Amino acid sequence: MGELPRPSVSEGPVRVFFDDLHDLHHRAGWPSLRDMAKEVGCSHTTISAAFSGSAVPRWGLVELIVEALGGDVGAFHARWLAASSKAEPAPEPTAGSATSAPRQLPADVAAFTGRAAQLAALDRAAAPPPAVTIAAVTGTGGVGKTALAVHWAHRAAARFPDGQCYLNLRGYSPDQPVPPAAALESLLVALGVARSAVPHALDERAALYRTTVAGKHLLIVLDNARSVEQVRDLLPGAPTCQVLVTSRDTLAALVARHGAVRVDLDVLTVAESVDLLRRLLGDRVDAEPGEAEALAARCARLPLAIRIAAELAAARPKAPLSWLTAELADEAGRLDLLAAGDDDETAVRAVFSWSCTHLWPADLDSFQLLGLHPGQQVQVSVAAALFGVAETAARRSLAALAQAHLVDEIRPGWFAMHDLLRAYAAEQAAGRADRAQARERLFDHYLSRARAVDPRDTWLSDEHENLVAVAAVAPPRFALDLSECLAKPFDLRAHYRDGLALHESAVRAARDLGDRAGEAAALNRLGTALLRVGAYPAATERHQIALGISRETGDLAEEAGARHGLGVVSWRLGRYADAREHLTAALAIRRDIGDVPGEGTELYGLGTVHRQLGDYETALDYQRGALLLYRACGDQLGESRVLNNLGPTLERMGRFADALDHCERSLALNRVIGNRMGEAVATTNLASAECRLGRLDDAVKHHEQALALYLEIGYRTGEADGRYGLGAALRALGRLADAEHQLRWAIEIAHDVGEIDVEIGASVELGETLRLRGAREAKDVLRQAHDLAVRTGDDYDHGRALAALAELDFAAGHASAARERWLAAADLFERLGVPEGGAVRQRLTGAW
Repeated sequence: MGELPRPSVSEGPVRVFFDDLHDLHHRAGWPSLRDMAKEVGCSHTTISAAFSGSAVPRWGLVELIVEALGGDVGAFHARWLAASSKAEPAPEPTAGSATSAPRQLPADVAAFTGRAAQLAALDRAAAPPPAVTIAAVTGTGGVGKTALAVHWAHRAAARFPDGQCYLNLRGYSPDQPVPPAAALESLLVALGVARSAVPHALDERAALYRTTVAGKHLLIVLDNARSVEQVRDLLPGAPTCQVLVTSRDTLAALVARHGAVRVDLDVLTVAESVDLLRRLLGDRVDAEPGEAEALAARCARLPLAIRIAAELAAARPKAPLSWLTAELADEAGRLDLLAAGDDDETAVRAVFSWSCTHLWPADLDSFQLLGLHPGQQVQVSVAAALFGVAETAARRSLAALAQAHLVDEIRPGWFAMHDLLRAYAAEQAAGRADRAQARERLFDHYLSRARAVDPRDTWLSDEHENLVAVAAVAPPRFALDLSECLAKPFDLRAHYRDGLALHESAVRAARDLGDRAGEAAALNRLGTALLRVGAYPAATERHQIALGISRETGDLAEEAGARHGLGVVSWRLGRYADAREHLTAALAIRRDIGDVPGEGTELYGLGTVHRQLGDYETALDYQRGALLLYRACGDQLGESRVLNNLGPTLERMGRFADALDHCERSLALNRVIGNRMGEAVATTNLASAECRLGRLDDAVKHHEQALALYLEIGYRTGEADGRYGLGAALRALGRLADAEHQLRWAIEIAHDVGEIDVEIGASVELGETLRLRGAREAKDVLRQAHDLAVRTGDDYDHGRALAALAELDFAAGHASAARERWLAAADLFERLGVPEGGAVRQRLTGAW
């Protein structure tokens, strides 16, 4: 990539540090930002900022950079100490950096009791200097591991000013444990890394995580881990960070290989158990101290069981504790299990069983039926359908279960269960005679709501995870129907990852049923979802399979859908001839079968392809035809998309005010219908038109708004385009360093996802920016952009690259070569009919 620009820093230790860092980069052969970032395990933005001189980077990052470049770490540490004594270290920049440290700890446990020795052990493990940076709280389920960890974390929070992260790994849960890759993503996002900037590979995520936490004083609580393998990649390796893990496993390998200190948690002592009952029941314990001890014993002195028993006692304030103790003693079979003590999990099950025995019959039914719900949370209306009762009755039952500590109301109208309770409820539900009818009610409720959903409703945002979970366990026909009716709402609200899971369930369901037509339809929906997340090869594969099936079955509608999907993927990959062929074939089918909205879709797609090929008049004809069709059939989504695409076409033709008008109308319509991706794209196109009109401050503002939305919804293709547009606007404003930063990022993302037109355009813009900065790298960047544009047939960016290379030739004294390139660029632009042709002719005239 060549030498990075050296920062303008005053003489002194800071200047010496940055000069030596740049000299080391030189001696290493000027590796690229991308190569250094891959070696260090962070984004190239972080590397760029470290070299920029804006602030002294943190030592953890410097150490990794020096090691990657083959330097002397010890010598650089001395220089870093001298420099950092004169300047404040800067936080490492990450896309979407958080403005404050994470404070994720759950609320402290009410009436926390005992555990003095264990709290002291955790204090010792975290005492400076931290010889031990990992502590593991282990013990059986229900013994209070999470309560201890959260209580200690609140006490120690002040020791970790850079934040406290909390993550439930669901190691012992009816659901699948959180995989390390997903856990790393959650932690990185909590630490300020934009979700779209998180790498896909596990080892790259782990490396970025270690880089992000280096030098920070963080507490990381990893709750409910299943195994060492689940947490190994989540260990930061920085002595300033403290990790606190809870698990039912002994985590022996964590102790042996990583030096963790293990804090084993047993049941409460007799005194602690009675003290906990006293805190929960007050004077009643002092009135019957012996019965309180007996009650604790019946509960196996498990904190969770004691709390449930206390609720039972509180529900009968006039009854003596001896009554409850006798009731528990009479539960012969279950009490035998509780007294045996061979299996603590069985003891917990026994406690749950007698707790449920004291519920009203309707509430007991509700508790058991909740075990049939596959999601993490349930709202009252869904519970009512599952129970087969009115919402008022469901709310009353859920309130009774919450009072008995069998569910928690995590927010108004939403309830969740402890994982052991969920497992126990599922066991109880398995033997119910009405199990099938309850599941059918649940599935019917979700399907009826999904069929009638307005994408703007909060219901979709609240329930999208549950919908995916339900589809995974529902009968095949239900999964297929749910996929069909949620495809458009999920797409509009940018639930792309959920869409992938939903449509994958539908593909499996169709295959189970032997429904070839349903399989083709589900594959096309899955292909679209893959397209949204930038997985172009996988999308191509699904659409090709769908095409084969639809031809086999004679399903013309799905054949057109497959052709359309292949056309869009081909366009994204810069294969414009293939895209035109697929979309033209799809258009013919749509017309044959009388699919008017589908016809509009293909006209819209063909307009996009012809714009990329430089045939703007044809593109305009296709897009206007699509607009008329969409308006005729009242398809507001289609209309918004065409308006969005007309803007860039008109902009290429030099009709900037018309382009702005179409983009403003598209933006307003996308907001009305709740199309979040469309809103982001319209804002990007609006900003591009503003830039061409010279409204540069407005352009930067709107590009930043669009970029924030792309990052929020996780649309990486849009992020690349947004950064490209922002970089162009910043260059026009003369903010060349900021422009270079955005453009490099845009190119990296576009290359990763295969978005060739954005990669070419951003590369030309970067070349121009580097040329203006006097960077030697400019020519290589522009040549690469030129070659890509020629290969794909993108005459517009081909012309831009030629004009920029001509400027470099002219500045170097190669007048003949410059003239040849300018003439070639002028010919391309004039053939396209774009205003750049006149500008190049004027440049030629001025040069000679």
